[in-house]
Amino acid sequence: MIKFFRKIRQNLLMENKTGKYFKYAIGEIVLVVIGILIALSINNWNEKRKDNIIEKQILDEMLISLKSDNETFEMLENRLMEKDSAIQKILNLREQDELPFGKSFGGLIGTARQTIRFTYDKSPYENLVALGINRMSNKELVKAINKYYTQQLPRSIEFIDGIEEEYLPKIQKSEEKAVERGVLKKQFVKRDGDNKWSVMYQSNPNQLLNDKLFYQSMIDEFQYMSNSLGRLRNLIRYNKALIKLLEETK
Repeated sequence: MIKFFRKIRQNLLMENKTGKYFKYAIGEIVLVVIGILIALSINNWNEKRKDNIIEKQILDEMLISLKSDNETFEMLENRLMEKDSAIQKILNLREQDELPFGKSFGGLIGTARQTIRFTYDKSPYENLVALGINRMSNKELVKAINKYYTQQLPRSIEFIDGIEEEYLPKIQKSEEKAVERGVLKKQFVKRDGDNKWSVMYQSNPNQLLNDKLFYQSMIDEFQYMSNSLGRLRNLIRYNKALIKLLEETK
């Protein structure tokens, strides 16, 4: 009987020890899991911090790029405005009795004939996409950046390219016919000041201004200028809006 109760007592002691060991093991596991979670949190925080630094650098580069593009766009705008002014002066000369000869008139024709070359920098946007633009917390900024680089900018380029494809071949054809008939002459001359060569137009102003093909070419030049200028000014407005948003979020 005594042995029976002694055995029960030993079993209870063993169960208590097993329970303690089990609780200890559970506690160790919990500590390990907590340690892993803390390490992962720290690692994620470091990665997020690094991404934020890179994101800020890219956005700073984008702001610089947009401002540089804006200077280019405004330069192209000025060229188109100069073109418009030259076209208006040429057309107004048709109503005058005495017409200018020499470089002044040839210079007007050259300005009226000038075109624009559309360029921009897309590399900061491509870098931001590679980083993961949709992971940015500022969703308003993400939406504005995506809209500018995937809609407003390419559509403007497509529109301006379409204008060139429509009008420039007609203008070139009219010019070639005017040259063939001797109404318009082109030659290389050195520009004043920089000693560089450029094309200078020479002609009899009275004969040229009364030429129907030349008159039609001026109308085409005006249409090319007007449509391009309108689209370019829209793009300048989009560009400045994105610049303002980037500056406000810095």
